[in-house]
Formats: sequence, structure tokens, C-alpha cells
Amino acid sequence: MSRICRALAALSLLSSLVHTVSGAAIPPREDTPIIARSAIAVKLDAATAASLQSRNARTSPAQLIQDLITKAAAGSTSDGKRSGVGSVKVAPLFSSVSTDKLAGMVQQAVKNDPTYVPVDFGTWFQVQFPQSTEETSLDEIAKLLKKLGRNKEIASCQRLGMHRRQLPAAAQTAALKPNDDPLYSKQGYLQGGGQGINAAYAWGFPGGDGAGTTVIDVERGWQLDHEDLVKANITLLSGQNFKDRYGGNYPHGTAVLGEMLMVDNKIGGIGIVPNARGHVVGVQRTVNDGPVENPPDAIVDAASYLKVGDVMLLEMQTADNDSALWPIEVEDAEFDAIRLATAMGITVIEPAGNGDANGIGVNLDGPVVRLGDNSSHSFLNPKSKDFRDSGAILVGAGSAAYPRNRTVWSNYGSRVDVHAWGEHIWTSSVNVTDNYSDDYIEFDGTSGAAPIIAGAALSVQGMVYKNRGKKLSGADIRKLIKVGGTATINGAADKIGVMPDLKALIDGGYLK
Repeated sequence: MSRICRALAALSLLSSLVHTVSGAAIPPREDTPIIARSAIAVKLDAATAASLQSRNARTSPAQLIQDLITKAAAGSTSDGKRSGVGSVKVAPLFSSVSTDKLAGMVQQAVKNDPTYVPVDFGTWFQVQFPQSTEETSLDEIAKLLKKLGRNKEIASCQRLGMHRRQLPAAAQTAALKPNDDPLYSKQGYLQGGGQGINAAYAWGFPGGDGAGTTVIDVERGWQLDHEDLVKANITLLSGQNFKDRYGGNYPHGTAVLGEMLMVDNKIGGIGIVPNARGHVVGVQRTVNDGPVENPPDAIVDAASYLKVGDVMLLEMQTADNDSALWPIEVEDAEFDAIRLATAMGITVIEPAGNGDANGIGVNLDGPVVRLGDNSSHSFLNPKSKDFRDSGAILVGAGSAAYPRNRTVWSNYGSRVDVHAWGEHIWTSSVNVTDNYSDDYIEFDGTSGAAPIIAGAALSVQGMVYKNRGKKLSGADIRKLIKVGGTATINGAADKIGVMPDLKALIDGGYLK
């Protein structure tokens, strides 16, 4: 996520998701400020779930979870104060995709990836609290999760929602003509010579502009009728496109889309793959008692629209027990969702995260204590017994200046696959102080680096598809995109991988 977005993580959950598909090319904005509900996700132990699903079961999964929540909440506050958790509502966590369709996706994943271990998504539940995040403190949620996680019936429990961002600083077929786009000269990340990913070079080859490829961006909100995006005809597939009270949703999402999809139209800049087909999926969902955030369900929902060779960009991160930011996959439900997508052959792009509370990058090889955990885990260290590989491409952030180095606030580690610019990324945005007018900004953070990598992956897929008539799996892209890349000046110490070089891949014959 963007370095500029460093507020507390919003907790939310979902009780009965509605799978809404917008028929219009440009869905309406949600101009009413929305306050998300506090929520957690709970995974039942496999034996417990099986017992509760038997004919002789006297208690339902929802009732058991309610009872355990009530018991845990009774002692989750300090100084004898009454818990703000209150009464809860329990529902399936993954409900945007039908049970039959989800089963088909799992079957597809097993067939496509022999290493994939199927997950019983029916053991995951969402618990929605009556209060918003602001009324139910993170401290209360953390204490509740610690107590809840000690029950043998619970395999995993976590918060729901994403890190809250603060306000950022203030399909065509013809050959591209970027020089008449006013901001093109400032988009150094499009160039070569060790400066950028050599996107401009790739435009000279069939498919290099993203033609024939598809990407879904998963986050909170976007200004899809922005002057430099409107003709890209980006569609909202599901979830909500909403304006939050903090003013960060539209600027952030619009900036992300702009890096990839800004139209070649003599306005603003130009995207890395302006001829790719773009869609968005919102993490904000409609439930019984109001809006909630459910990132894992949104990820599975987005995967249901994609196929082998398509790209999913996850613009999200999570905060640990000390407010340091980590890749979203350290959360169990999100990991299960991402692993399903990558096993299906989808290329998933994920920001590595933007450091600790002091703005210093986190070493992802080290242990993480998630909010509410009773112990630490080294999920992202390949040498640890805790290691688990989601299959996603993890993206770090490097400097714009050459010779290049890791930005001080970018997370790093053995699991980080590649990096891109994390600063001075000129792209489309929104001016929230001027009635949400169209704007352009210098974007930053691993939020800004990740769309550059997504654009590179789409360019590669476009060229491979034109040359071979089929696309590569996400696993193949993760390997290929590193070949011939540009390392930072202190690559071994920086530990953020190389920046992809599309020219090296083309000239090396890797895409034929």
C-alpha cells in the first residue's frame, strides 16, 4: 500500500454477501461517507466442523462461535469495563461465490497445480460486531482474538479489513503515440537504460501494450470516469466503489489504475498497458446490518472472473500487533484465498508492505505477531518451519534515481520477488479538496510499485499470447519476470529482487 497511508487498520466483516455485477461501463460513485463495521474471521477446527455438520449435532457452527465469542469477550476488557463487542452475527466468510462454483474453482486448482492442498472454505466464518471500528478498539479486538484462539475448536481467527490509508499528497488498437501525452516525459518508470521497466520498448511488439490481457484491481474505490481512464471502460464487477470519510479511496485506486491503464489520448500520461482490459472488485460488501470489508471473499470473488494468464492486483496490506505493515497474505483467510487463485493459474501481484510505525522497512524473514496472536510465526522465511508460499508475486519498492536502491520504508526479505519504483510515480488521481476533481500526482509506496509489476506481467502475457496463442500460468510469470532484471546497487543487502526489464526478455527470445 502507499507509504502515505499509515492510519489504523479498519476491521470489518461480512454476514451475507451480495454478488452484484454492474451492467454499466462506469458504475456510480458512492458519495455518502461509509463507516465499516468491526469484524473478525474465524476458522473452525476440521474435526469440530465435521461434528457440527453431522445429523446428530445439537449445535450449529454459528451458535458455537457465538458462544465462544461471548465467553472470550467477557474478559477481553481492562479495568472491568463492559466489552464493546456486544451481540454478534455469524455467517459464512466466503459467500460471494456459490458453493458449487467455489468447488469447481478448487477442482480447477487441483488439476492445474499438483502442489495445491485444497482448503475447506466452508470452515471459515465471519463475525460482525454491532459497532464500527472506531467504537470497538483494536485493543479490544486483539484481546478477544487471543482468548478466542486458545479454544481447541478454533483453527484460526483474525481481524477483517485492510490498513486504513490517509489522503495522498496533493481500449484502443492504434499504435501508441506517448509523446503527445503531457506527463509522459515525467514517467521514467516506462523507460529503459536501468531507469524503468522498458515498457516503451515493449510497445513496439504485438501484445506489448497489453492487448488481449485482463487485470482486476482489488481495493476500496476508484474514480472510473477520470478523464484519462474513462475511455478505458473499466468495469466494477462486484463489491462497492465508495467514498470514505478519510478521502483516500478514490485518489489511491485512481492512481493505481492510471499506472497500468491511462489512455493514449493527449491528456495526462499513458499507462504501461493501455490496451489491456481492466476491471475492479471492491472489498466493501453489502451485508445485513450495513457495509463491511471482507478482503478474502473479494479475492475469491475476483478469481471467479479470471482464468489462466489473467492478473489480479491486491492493493492491500495488514498491520501486526505493533502496527508494522505486512503483506496481506500473513493473514490466514487471505492466504487461503490467494493460494486458490494462484493454483488456478492466475498471476497475483501483492505489495510487500511499507514498514513499521517509524517508517523503517520490515525484514519479512523475521517473525510476525499478528493482531491477537499468542505467538509469532515466520510465514515469509523460506528457511522457517512456518514458511508457506501463496504463489503470489511479492513486490518491494526501489528509488526512482539511478543507480537505484531500496527505499528506507520498503519491506524486504527472501520472499520478495521483484521491485519497481516506489516514489515519483506520475499517474492519474483525484483532488479531494476540490470536489474530487480529476488530478495527477507523484504516487509512492509499495502500492505504487505493485501496479508497475502488474503492468510488466500484462505486457509479457500480451506478447506471449500473440506469439504462442496461449498464456503463461502465474507460476511461470513469477519465474520469467525476474530474468534479465535490474538489481539495486546493493542488491544482496536490499533484498527486494530485481526490477523487470521487458527489453531483456524480448531481445533474449524468452517470449517467442
